[in-house]
Amino acid sequence: MATLSRRQRRKTLLIDISEWGSFKEIGSGVGFTQDERFYTILETRKGAYRGNHIHPYAQYTLLISGKGRYVRQDGEVTTELRLERGKVLKVEAGVPHVLVPEEDCVTFEWWDGEFVDEPCRPGTFESLTSTRVGPDKLRK
Repeated sequence: MATLSRRQRRKTLLIDISEWGSFKEIGSGVGFTQDERFYTILETRKGAYRGNHIHPYAQYTLLISGKGRYVRQDGEVTTELRLERGKVLKVEAGVPHVLVPEEDCVTFEWWDGEFVDEPCRPGTFESLTSTRVGPDKLRK
């Protein structure tokens, strides 16, 4: 039986996986769209964050490795949700949130639609983001 090269194996994929969400200071990532949903696998380094935004679609996160937590703003109430390996955490559409890793972590994330984000109100997660680096700071 012939062995396929890496390039030949890549050609047999039914989805187009591309680099997405990669930042030297934060971690690398890949993403793809399938059945009108957007999916990612993201590394996030300790000392960084991801998020600090709102989506028009629900977001689902599965921790693959490491430790981290989501912090969400539900009206006037701030809630911390620890990510647990093997358990999917859901953030409802329209809820401000930020991922704060406690050590380097890898997550598999997807949305009930394409990836669309809007920044949080200024200061929403200031205590969590002011001393860390996140995509919103690097895109400016």
